[in-house]
Amino acid sequence: MEMPSSLMVRNGTYYVHVRVPTSIVASVGKRFITKSLRTKDPKAARRKLHDEISEINRVFDRHRVQTSRQKKPTIRPVLSFAEIARQHARAISDKEFADRAGLFEATYAEPSRLWAGDLIPLPDSRFFDHLVAEGDLDKIVGYIVRTRAKDRIATLRRMLATGNLSELTATADERSPGIDPDRRLVLARLLARAEIDALEAIISGEPDAGIETAPVVAGAAVERSGSRSGAPSPAEPNNGSGPRLSLVLADWIAEKERTNAWVEKTRHEREAAVKAFTEVCGDHPVGTYAKADAKRFKDVLFKIPPNAHKKAAYKGLGLVAIGEKAEAEGAPMPTAKNVTLKMDAVSSLFIWAKKNFDEVQANPFQGIKPQIGTTPREERDPFSLDELKLIFAAPPFTGAKSERHWLQPGSEVLDSSGKYWIPLIAAYSGARLMEIVQLRRKDIQTIGDVTFFDIRSDDENRVKTRAANRRIPVHPVLVKAGLLAFTARVKKPNERLFPDIEIGSAKNRSGPASKLFIRLIRAAGVKTRKNCFHSFRHSFEDACRDAEIDTAIMNALQGHVERGMAGRYGSGFKLERLDAAVAKIRYGLVFEIDVERS
Repeated sequence: MEMPSSLMVRNGTYYVHVRVPTSIVASVGKRFITKSLRTKDPKAARRKLHDEISEINRVFDRHRVQTSRQKKPTIRPVLSFAEIARQHARAISDKEFADRAGLFEATYAEPSRLWAGDLIPLPDSRFFDHLVAEGDLDKIVGYIVRTRAKDRIATLRRMLATGNLSELTATADERSPGIDPDRRLVLARLLARAEIDALEAIISGEPDAGIETAPVVAGAAVERSGSRSGAPSPAEPNNGSGPRLSLVLADWIAEKERTNAWVEKTRHEREAAVKAFTEVCGDHPVGTYAKADAKRFKDVLFKIPPNAHKKAAYKGLGLVAIGEKAEAEGAPMPTAKNVTLKMDAVSSLFIWAKKNFDEVQANPFQGIKPQIGTTPREERDPFSLDELKLIFAAPPFTGAKSERHWLQPGSEVLDSSGKYWIPLIAAYSGARLMEIVQLRRKDIQTIGDVTFFDIRSDDENRVKTRAANRRIPVHPVLVKAGLLAFTARVKKPNERLFPDIEIGSAKNRSGPASKLFIRLIRAAGVKTRKNCFHSFRHSFEDACRDAEIDTAIMNALQGHVERGMAGRYGSGFKLERLDAAVAKIRYGLVFEIDVERS
């Protein structure tokens, strides 16, 4: 029997040898964990291996929590990023006018100091020489201060283009003490744009505009018409106002963080979509966007091939350039659903902005999103009964070569591995992949005669929505297959049941497991474009219908929101009723034979 990859031998003694995840190498202080199992007997080593890997994974989890806490700001700013940026713009405006007043006063008191360059550096231009020849001191000083403001704007734009924002990161530290390093750079960029707005407003003769309302000035129109695509710019909306969209995005994210409304994956997806929108349509005052901008964004999205950011052919290109290149090459287009998801993310920001900013009168995405020609049920196929039989006839369930070579036929049934249990639990519970992968010993509980999966969000585990917090009775098939005996061997309440199945980063926790089980579906010969691990959930739903289970109970088992007034009252169905419903689920698989005889 082949030795698992996490087991090694030195001088006849067996050791557990595990790679440390890259994200916590710095915290752990080494790249591998190697620990003696204190035995030379291969069977004893295999028995000890599971417990040791579980303990190592608990150590990894503690380091992940510690690393996550270190990344969080030790002192949260009292003000939102948008308000900090507005205060910075106000300070810049006040300083500019104070400097201007001081310059005028000093110039009229001692004109010779101005010509000597003692008060301010003099511009080197023919127009300035012309003003000097005319001798109008007001025009001369006015031109000098405008030139200085324009030079500062140019410097700020270079900072944004090159990413050299050290001056403004220092300002960010002053205005938001203890800010997280990753967020410091975000705030620095917002401060740079706020300063540009304030100076442009002063130059245009509207000194307060950059502080409170920031209307579109001439520079903004130029910025829109100068898009990388070379396509006609969207129609300019009427003179709206409000802070730039990037500031509104920062406010939106800050509010969601305060209310714990998003998991990190959701925050990342929403933020990425809005940044993509600003890349295509520009970072303008939030009240100035029109339907033409939303349509422009939709048109570009429909040209971006799936996973374009991972392909070498598009490396270093912006979204518009990627779309143009892909269109010219006839690359595959994204689905309407994927385009809609990105547009929904930006639309939700405008819905929030409309509630929070007087300047936003309408959501430019309303009525613009593409119409999807399929229902959610049609977008993903369930596994048919024949496909389920092929999946559960694969090596992990009938005999594999080894845990490492788990898809090759052999004599080892992997009933001590998540590769065996996770698909089975999915088929007979309807739970989502990540809900199963993250299960701990304490998440399988018994009340009265009902044993159930207690699926809920806490400090360690995550669920998709609030409705996903639920109890799912353990199907008799899982009990007969030995699930409870397997979990009984897990000693500590907080220990994961399936430490051999990796949990990804906060941005994509289910990614590693999803890729792993796609291999199982492919090996079984049932993979199609419209199925994946989530198809187990659709199969469970079909099995509920076949068993004539009430729709409300089916929703409760799957963690769907109960619609109407019924969803507002009561505490849900009793465990006994849910248990009776789950026990009706049948697929005709070999696992069900012993249950039907009992």
